[in-house]
Amino acid sequence: MSKTSIPHIFDPAHGPVSGGLIGSPLASAGIQARNFTAMVGIPAPAIAPDFYTPDALVSDVERLCDPGEPVSDTRLLNVAVKYFFAYVHEDAHRDPVPYGELAGLFEQFSRHQSMNEPGDDIEVMNRLRMWSSVLRVLADAPRAAHVMRAVLAQAETSPGCGPFVGVDIGAGTGIMLLALQILARRSGFSDIQTLGYQCDPVSGERTHDLVHSLGAGSVMLVDPTRPNAFGLVRGRAVNFVANEVMAGIQQSLTADNCFHKYQMFLETVGDSLDRAVFFPEGLIAHSAATRASVILARENGFQPPAEYLDEKFIPQGLILEGKVLPMHKLGSDFYRYLT
Repeated sequence: MSKTSIPHIFDPAHGPVSGGLIGSPLASAGIQARNFTAMVGIPAPAIAPDFYTPDALVSDVERLCDPGEPVSDTRLLNVAVKYFFAYVHEDAHRDPVPYGELAGLFEQFSRHQSMNEPGDDIEVMNRLRMWSSVLRVLADAPRAAHVMRAVLAQAETSPGCGPFVGVDIGAGTGIMLLALQILARRSGFSDIQTLGYQCDPVSGERTHDLVHSLGAGSVMLVDPTRPNAFGLVRGRAVNFVANEVMAGIQQSLTADNCFHKYQMFLETVGDSLDRAVFFPEGLIAHSAATRASVILARENGFQPPAEYLDEKFIPQGLILEGKVLPMHKLGSDFYRYLT
């Protein structure tokens, strides 16, 4: 796959974010949570955007799992923001979430690295700090929703016959495992195994608990760069291979958090990947230190050239359905729903 063979995704209708969401381009570069809660902090109650419904997360997920229900951007955005809330609050996936509580949590996250304000729940603020690395992905709700939509767009390539095996080799928040479970159920599979790998025990335990409570599979607390990490998958035909790290926010890609994982996975499970869909299909990334840009894709095992293996790469664009989507446009379709 060459750079010249990959068309560029550009839709004038979804160009730069309009001033309807925020007034300053500098503010738009901040945490999406701050944009989402622009009304928090004034005396009047927070007003829910039109997209938001108070339904429980589990109800939204069940509707998405029903192949008779259309996949709408607003439903996906509801799942994204409520998943963020449920990650912080145990068992919150079962209950309706008032918008004011949801918006308040996003506002707290937008300043969680600073000092507490009077009236803050100290335990909640400590959870935000403890799980900060994964919550940054969920706090950008439009991006999380866009990633889910891209996964569910693969429904036609995954006919519901035989068992469905989906793997996320960099599970992070578990949001992609949830998307894989929804994809499998919408495609008519009844025998479904979705399995994620997360080597951080602090966030990994929480991710497993939430994913498992939603019936979306399991998370293995194991380093996927180690031999035998993929023993449960070896010999099984894999339908879908995901990697949440690839679509992370401000996440540099290195040998430890990306390249070695793919190398071990492909060495262990490669013979079972004939019909597997990869998400993303590929990625364009840049190393500032070497001024080198690379394409990471299935064809090269998601590996940079050997001389660049020890470098840090910043994702610049995802390859989805054979086209390049610049990273700054990931989630842009969903911005208009936030106000």
